[in-house]
Amino acid sequence: MKSYSSLFKIVLYGRSSGNILIATILSFTFSITVILCTFGLMDGFDHLLKSGLRHSTGDVVMTSKKGFYKLDEPFLEALNEFSEKATFLIQSEAFSIYNSKSTGIILRGVEPESFSQVTGLNLSMDEGEIVVGEELLKQLNLNEGDNLAITLGQGKDNSLPVIKMFKVRGAVSHGIYQKDLRMAYVLKDDLASVLNVGKKVNMTLVQLMDPNKPIDDLEVVNRTVRDMKREFDPEFIIKPFWAEYNYLIEAVKVEKFSISLVLQLIVIVAVFNILAFVIYIMEKKAQEFFFLRAVGLSINKLMVFWVVTISAIWAISCVGSFFLSDLFDLALKHLPMFQVPGEIYVLSSLELKLSTESFITVFAIAFVWILIASFIGYLRLKNKTIIQGLRQEFNS
Repeated sequence: MKSYSSLFKIVLYGRSSGNILIATILSFTFSITVILCTFGLMDGFDHLLKSGLRHSTGDVVMTSKKGFYKLDEPFLEALNEFSEKATFLIQSEAFSIYNSKSTGIILRGVEPESFSQVTGLNLSMDEGEIVVGEELLKQLNLNEGDNLAITLGQGKDNSLPVIKMFKVRGAVSHGIYQKDLRMAYVLKDDLASVLNVGKKVNMTLVQLMDPNKPIDDLEVVNRTVRDMKREFDPEFIIKPFWAEYNYLIEAVKVEKFSISLVLQLIVIVAVFNILAFVIYIMEKKAQEFFFLRAVGLSINKLMVFWVVTISAIWAISCVGSFFLSDLFDLALKHLPMFQVPGEIYVLSSLELKLSTESFITVFAIAFVWILIASFIGYLRLKNKTIIQGLRQEFNS
């Protein structure tokens, strides 16, 4: 232990050595933080997107190729084999009109209680009332209690569009910009009476798990979808909740892998800084190191010392990157400059979502790089004899 203590004193002796060590740790901390934040942004995007989709569709979405269908006894019995929690709704395209502003929307007729149980999206409305997405509320400059005109087509040949007035009950947030801009909800009976569809529906949402808790294993949903396709008539289109944005989710996975490879260049640059620090110490303090070797310090002990020192730099950098990533996450949530345009990035805001697997992956790769730097330093010492080290002199 005394020999190791002497080695640490040699390394840290002098103002320049300490400054270089601090700069080395900061650069390595920053490089790890960049990769962590990239992983966190990708996983956070995936998490927020899937959460927003579940809050509007439940776990499984059922529609029919024929459009509207009856909720007869055989259909309900088959559905109960997979889940006892489902909600039946009517979905239609429409136009909303307010103060000479018009925009296309997706209007859903829902049963608020069952819809909230399946999706976790709390809706509260009475007859003749409408709940709109929060972005639609902003775009039309609506206030609670305003009357909003909705224009719907009845789907019959030579039929004129129907205009129905609804009182705005409030706004709802799905967490997805496009849905907040285009979705609106009324009671199912109100929409059914306008479209003259009676008791028929054109969409069924099924809940498999608690909508307020994230799904860790998406294969559960995939397996249920496959089983339901075998059970129900081929006229039914059965999809998992993420099917609408599946292309985007797959793209994020590919980008996460690609960007993580590119960002390894940042780690390599930081490793070069560590290597420069190692070489600097080896050259600057060579006589002291070789003096200790002359009085009995083995090359193996010196190697252990460098591994411990490099590992300490790695450990401090990992702890620092953990706190820096938390700081960046707070900035994403609270600073306006980090808010992203929802019409481009789907989500109006982002957050970091770092799993244990992400931390282990990033820290392990960084540790491999840093061990390479320590091994190079070891080779520089090993290739010199004790006499060469003791005779080494430096020009000022």
